[in-house]
Amino acid sequence: MHTTPARILAMVITAVLFAAGLTVIGQTDPAEAAAKYCTGIEANSSVTAAKAIEVKQRSTTTADIYLCKKSGHRYVRDSGPFKARLGYNGSTSSKREGDGKTPKGVFWMRNGFGTSANPGLGKPWTKVTRDHVWVDGDATKAEGYNTMQRKSEGYEGESLYQPKPYKYAQVIGYNEARTPGKGSAIFLHANTESMKTAGCVSMYESSLVKAMKWEGTTKTQILIH
Repeated sequence: MHTTPARILAMVITAVLFAAGLTVIGQTDPAEAAAKYCTGIEANSSVTAAKAIEVKQRSTTTADIYLCKKSGHRYVRDSGPFKARLGYNGSTSSKREGDGKTPKGVFWMRNGFGTSANPGLGKPWTKVTRDHVWVDGDATKAEGYNTMQRKSEGYEGESLYQPKPYKYAQVIGYNEARTPGKGSAIFLHANTESMKTAGCVSMYESSLVKAMKWEGTTKTQILIH
């Protein structure tokens, strides 16, 4: 059979396209593959938990949150990004009381609290009243600094009965040694009316509930960077 140059060219093009198709099927685009993993968490050896929340700073006061789960030797993005807010003065690796900054680093996620019932976090939950405070600043009782206490027992501090930001909230385990002046009351909570925090990490309420349900009973760390 006589084959024309045009027919030969068409056959070559078809073969190239077929081979390219097989390559695409067998491989994943590098950018697409990278997007599946929490590389910031993987770069920090302090993160060891089965689940980790990555708070990746975008600007002075904003961040993206990714929910990451350990799979083998890698951390895979389960969900996100969710929009988040940081302290009104940004973030810092040297947190001080009253500086308006969110502490950078790796911390354990602790118990939850709120003016409403637990939305699905699988950890101890305190439904707060007007009597509940978080002892901050110049603690009236030094042993209570950076802990939840009651005004009726002689403690002073930030009121936890705040239906907007603290409808749902979870304690970030920062300054658990309770060193005076190093900073206190660092929470993951719902956004405030002003969309500002004094050092916490805040999210839209619907996103926060998703994160709490995702966390469940699993011991979880948070990386703020």
